Amino acid sequence: MPCRKSHRNSHHGCIQCKSKRVKCDQEQPSCARCRKKGQDCTYRHLMSSYNPFEDRNHIGSASTSVTSPSIIDKPVSQHDHEALDLTPQLNSIKQPPSIGPSSAITVPLYRGPLMFDPTTEQLFYHYATEVSPVFTSVDVPVEVLSSFHNAVIRHSFEHAYVYHAMLTVSALHLASLTSASTPASQIRSPHVITALAHKASALETLRSIVNSITSLTCEPALAASGLLTVCAFAMLHAGVAIDVIDLLAQIMTLYRGTVSIFRFGRQDSIAVLSTTIPTIRQAILTAIIGERPWPSADVAADKILTKIFELSEDSDDAKQKKNVLLDAGLKLKVALRRISGTRGVYSVACMWLAMVHPAIVEYIKAREPLSLVLLAHWVIALRYIKHIWWVQGWPERTVQAVWQEVGERYPDLFEWVFEELRDEAKNEYHSMLEARSIPAGIIAPPVD
Repeated sequence: MPCRKSHRNSHHGCIQCKSKRVKCDQEQPSCARCRKKGQDCTYRHLMSSYNPFEDRNHIGSASTSVTSPSIIDKPVSQHDHEALDLTPQLNSIKQPPSIGPSSAITVPLYRGPLMFDPTTEQLFYHYATEVSPVFTSVDVPVEVLSSFHNAVIRHSFEHAYVYHAMLTVSALHLASLTSASTPASQIRSPHVITALAHKASALETLRSIVNSITSLTCEPALAASGLLTVCAFAMLHAGVAIDVIDLLAQIMTLYRGTVSIFRFGRQDSIAVLSTTIPTIRQAILTAIIGERPWPSADVAADKILTKIFELSEDSDDAKQKKNVLLDAGLKLKVALRRISGTRGVYSVACMWLAMVHPAIVEYIKAREPLSLVLLAHWVIALRYIKHIWWVQGWPERTVQAVWQEVGERYPDLFEWVFEELRDEAKNEYHSMLEARSIPAGIIAPPVD
């Protein structure tokens, strides 16, 4: 038999080279051809489409009701979980050492193959001294983040997925510092590759237990999945060429997986003994009770709902899409009122991601226009979150990406989001003037 016919195209090249049917040198995170042209370079594996929650977040059939209770409030049956603990068995666990002479934080060490690696020691120290203060800051309401952080500290020494997720966050923060001080055309931070390796390990090990969560693995799984959501947000700052819309779809999936784990832990008497589950539950109740009108946001959401009502219903798929979008629009109004009552709270700002029907994630991936418009309105909630580095820049980048996709079709629906961004730019401008420094302005497309 003759050998397989030779080929010139690369099988694992970037999306840009593949779309042009040209050979890619597969250099990561950006190939030579894309660097030469000054364009984005996107590899599928860098987007980590590998989803540990795919079995738990399976989209229902077209007959699935979209008016069911929010995923945050909907109970979970014991049928969804098998009482089998598949947590990796670890050998010779060491007592947690203190990291850094002046650090008040003690970070346990998972005894893995990288335990004595200098890079890993650097990541642990950086997490303790630079990353963890964000989770425990007194400047912003971070009760939920603080509880997550405490769970990470408790479980990182015995659960591999928590260990790797923690190191991923640390590496991405280091990469963001390098990216901020280095032009994109220059050498990328080596911390990106380290982060991707730990992220892949975290996803793989979390996947091994996520469909069989028990009382003992609920809290560490919750901590790891929360950190992985942080990691997805942080990719924007790490200097990797990414598609913002695809990454937001991934963030929605990860966040929904976190909520699914929370729902299980909420009804488990042993899991509730931890501090994490009650803290999250209290944050949800506070957001519900603290709803406050946001008139301009309500008007903007009503304009989107009007456009959704105009969609045709000439097929079952069309009817399903219309119902899902209407449900998402109505829940956006609720979510924005909760955000108005508790502005700046990370967990409340992200709440809409779990309230909507799971089909919304697929619509966003497919670039369904009105689902993208809804996304652009939701992301405005993140602009009120201060001092949390991984959410900074997301409103501007998302609105810009969505505008490029559907702005010409629905220019009138972007008036509110641009107004919000301009107000923020003005506030930053005045703050910069007071500090006597030059502001970095927000550039938004004009609205006709």
